[in-house]
Amino acid sequence: MMAEDWNDTFYDLFREAVGRYHEGHRNVDGFFTDQEIIFLSSIGCRTRELFDFVELYARTGEPSPTTVLLMAAARRDFFLTIQHGQFYQGKPVIGYDLPGFGDELSGLPYLPRLIAKARAKLVGSMGDDIIYCCENDRRFLREHGNIHPADFLRVVWAAGDSDPKVYDYVRQCTLSSAAKPVDGE
Repeated sequence: MMAEDWNDTFYDLFREAVGRYHEGHRNVDGFFTDQEIIFLSSIGCRTRELFDFVELYARTGEPSPTTVLLMAAARRDFFLTIQHGQFYQGKPVIGYDLPGFGDELSGLPYLPRLIAKARAKLVGSMGDDIIYCCENDRRFLREHGNIHPADFLRVVWAAGDSDPKVYDYVRQCTLSSAAKPVDGE
């Protein structure tokens, strides 16, 4: 596989994995072949992470295969550019490590939790009990300017450790979204 083909390989793998899930394969252990695991490792994607997206999509239809691909692209870029192809070796971030659901940043509840999850997604440090782009994440992003989850990852990456920069982006998206006229007006 050539580097420029990785996205097609990922997309095809995702679709095949959804098919496996619908056929009754419901356990991450043994779900992916050795070749698939090698491929996923080459782009910084953990098998558990992809399995969780496959399961979510198979059950709810969200996030879409293209959304998962775009998030994988952001993670891959971070993995290859910042981490130089080396996996995170520290302690995984688990649910208890995250800010609470009601924690606020400048009056926006849930944003600190979402930022922490996005950082963990980028670094590849998410524990098995959390997932970036769960229903609560998608709801927050939709309600605050219809921000795409992959775009949010890249904003968090660009902001570095500056949570206020992320807040400013979310606020601007929310204001821009509110200013758009509704169809028929």
